[in-house]
Amino acid sequence: MNKKFLSAVLFGALMVTSTGTFVSCKDYDDDIDRIDNTLNDLKSQIAALQTEVTNGNWVTSLTPVEGGFTVTFKDGKTYTITNGKDGAEGKPGADGKPGADGKGTEVKITEDGYWEIDGEKTPYLAVTKEDLKDVKVPYVNGANMWVFFDKDGNEIVSEYNANGATYAVEVNGVWTLHVPDANGEIQTIALPTSASVISEIELLDNNYQNVKTANSISLLYWNATKTTKWKGPRGNIADNTRTYSTNNQTLYTRVAPASVNASELEFKVVDTRDNVASISLAADRYTGMLPRAAENGLYEMNVVPASYIGSENSFTSQFMTGTPAVNKAMALKPATANYKSLFNIEVTPSNQTTADLGNIHFDFTSNAITAVGTDVTTAPTVDRQIKVGQTVYVYVQNEHNLYDMYLTAPEEDVALFGLVFSEDGRTFKATKSPDNVTDATIDLIVHTLTNKGGDTEIEETTITVEINRTMGEGVYGKQTKQPTKVNDKFLVSADKLKESLGSDLNAWYASVKANTGVDVLAGIYNDEACTSAADVSANQLKVVMSEKANTPVTEANIATKLNYLEFQLNINKLTKPLKIGTTYYALLSFKDKTSGKELNTIVVPFELTKPELNTILVKESGVFRDGKDLAQAYMYWGDANWANAKYTSGLHNGANTSRYYIDRAFTDMNAKLQKAGIDLDAQTFTAVTNDKVVYDKSTAALAEVNVASNTTGTETRAYVELKNVDNNSDNAIDGYKQDLNVKFTAHYLEVTGDDSWKYEKTYQFRVMSPILEGEAIAANDMIEVSATGTTKLYKEDVWAKTYNNDVKYDIFKKSIKDAPKWAWYRSDIENVTFSTGNKNVFEVTVKNPTAPVEKTALTPAEDSYIEVEGVSENTAKLNVAVNDIWGYTLNSSVNIKTTLNTGN
Repeated sequence: MNKKFLSAVLFGALMVTSTGTFVSCKDYDDDIDRIDNTLNDLKSQIAALQTEVTNGNWVTSLTPVEGGFTVTFKDGKTYTITNGKDGAEGKPGADGKPGADGKGTEVKITEDGYWEIDGEKTPYLAVTKEDLKDVKVPYVNGANMWVFFDKDGNEIVSEYNANGATYAVEVNGVWTLHVPDANGEIQTIALPTSASVISEIELLDNNYQNVKTANSISLLYWNATKTTKWKGPRGNIADNTRTYSTNNQTLYTRVAPASVNASELEFKVVDTRDNVASISLAADRYTGMLPRAAENGLYEMNVVPASYIGSENSFTSQFMTGTPAVNKAMALKPATANYKSLFNIEVTPSNQTTADLGNIHFDFTSNAITAVGTDVTTAPTVDRQIKVGQTVYVYVQNEHNLYDMYLTAPEEDVALFGLVFSEDGRTFKATKSPDNVTDATIDLIVHTLTNKGGDTEIEETTITVEINRTMGEGVYGKQTKQPTKVNDKFLVSADKLKESLGSDLNAWYASVKANTGVDVLAGIYNDEACTSAADVSANQLKVVMSEKANTPVTEANIATKLNYLEFQLNINKLTKPLKIGTTYYALLSFKDKTSGKELNTIVVPFELTKPELNTILVKESGVFRDGKDLAQAYMYWGDANWANAKYTSGLHNGANTSRYYIDRAFTDMNAKLQKAGIDLDAQTFTAVTNDKVVYDKSTAALAEVNVASNTTGTETRAYVELKNVDNNSDNAIDGYKQDLNVKFTAHYLEVTGDDSWKYEKTYQFRVMSPILEGEAIAANDMIEVSATGTTKLYKEDVWAKTYNNDVKYDIFKKSIKDAPKWAWYRSDIENVTFSTGNKNVFEVTVKNPTAPVEKTALTPAEDSYIEVEGVSENTAKLNVAVNDIWGYTLNSSVNIKTTLNTGN
């Protein structure tokens, strides 16, 4: 992003090609379709660019290319504008006439306000603060020469030859593209940058919650003495220089729209007369979590430490006015655009005469200037240890007093340890290990210059730094493991560790601490660089070097037996266990057995998984039909609640509570729950209170879900039990055949500290009687009996079927020796009663099936039967009532035809 007041770019161009995919308003669809097919149609080209602008897109860069330039938008779309094959107005050829080649030429403004072309400063003044709004933009004349303007607005034809006749000018964050068409007429289009689309800048309090009406910046400045001997990145301090900085003076801001990345922009402060001050501010995006809702687009703005060349009065008068001096009201604005915040900023310059830097600190985690680093100026040597490959950030205690800093070391140390220093002079690292197992030291020289300036302020501080030998770092791919109830350990091959040690492997074997079962885990982290510690309970993972599972190596056999790194988990009953599905990074540290110092590290990414719920609760296809979560829950006689049964004269009267055991709906449910380490208790299956479970006439539940021992054994089982919510006033079980919601809730391996281990799913159970959902059936759909006498009907004449058409059963009594006389063919039948549907056609003279009669010497055997007596010739219904053991009655019927045989 160009940070100057304005800039212009000259490019040869007549052809537009796009490498992006258009997403545009309908009004521009035809223009976009045409751009690839009508490349010489300049209007279509400009229309396509206009479409991007209309859709809210903006330009992030204009890059000179051979024959033109490339326009890049914020969404990544790019348009390359170049000369055509016979393009006019390109770079002049040998004959002096315009040609068609050459890159676009960048024309912009220097720090001191002069135009420069391709980095070459011209003697032509571009603009001053006072006439910024009326700036005259240079242009290319017919002779292909740049034309500038003097301070009075008069044209000055320069000696600078232009490369072409197409150029772009940036003013207030908007590029205006000037392109000649085939007739030589200039076509223009305005392309906004991110700075120009900013519509709001608010200054907030330091909690980002309220607009702050008074904002102060205490600007520290020094009338610095020039230097001649400084070799740091910022160079020597020139004569007549004010160095300046702030001490934690932050403007908390909100920038709209939030889609603008303000951290890519330079910001300025401006007074009410549009005088832009020389200081710049940089925006750092706020990434924290606020205690309550807040808008996006939050930033922290800080003054960038820099220098001002000029008198003290000209420096301070940018912010103060009058005698005695008072603060100007100033606003915040992007450097390349005009939008401003409210004029509620006061900048108070404060002349400093001292600049104490304090102590020097090392920070091993980031380049943030904080107080978390190690004070290495006074700390003992042990706190100056670094590892090979580790970047160390160096800063001083009082950064606001620092003009510049850089690091050096003796040439022999640089070569021996491969020391690398960053260009900004703030970081260093060693890239080579010492030649043997012992550690080595270097003399790090920290060069500093304070904001006071002057060669006397240049200081060199030598700090002895110990480099710990790093013998290799293994690179591991992510290990995805599923702990189980019987095995909470997993093995990771040690091959990568040994490969990383290379020729140092034998020396490592001899040096590494490997007493039996030593834990080499140094920490669990969220990132591969191991800078963000995972927020998990301690002591839930141990890593040991092993020959095989449960067999750790020893110092005596490590050279021949090290095959694995064994990860041993202890995650149960922890408040913050490792999460399922989260990638963690285990930092393993291997130490010298004598000194205890670190020899090397490896990082092993790992992720824990759990089985899918459908592998634990495996739905029976005959119960859950069509892949749905609704169980057709037909009760089984063996599950009946016999403990609540009522009897009359020794016979069960059908008043059992209806009960369905949930494990009948899932294959091997209890065994699979046990394998998954899930205890079946009162919270595992629960009734869900909603309109499908709560009776609409009261607050009583249609059903309840309980866990208890099976009525026929000791196994713990969960069941759904239907309820009569109006207390038997109508003897109806109101929950019957309702879709009852039952929620399954459990934690894999009973790890309850985090919901990533949790299963939660709601199933529906439609509890029904297999008897009640069936019907009675007559042989050949019609039973014929005599209309003038009695007829016995047997099981061959009438029977029933359950809800399953393939399951037919007899509704007459069994003929089994020594069986109770009331025994039925199905154990869930309580009683069967027949009755007439029309007594004018027939009467039922034996309503309940008789007990079968065994054959004796005097009497033949006779099966169970009922008896009907015909009254008149007709057809009527024979009613069949089958009472089941749960208290439900199937009322069905079959057809009976009474017949007469009158002869001839």
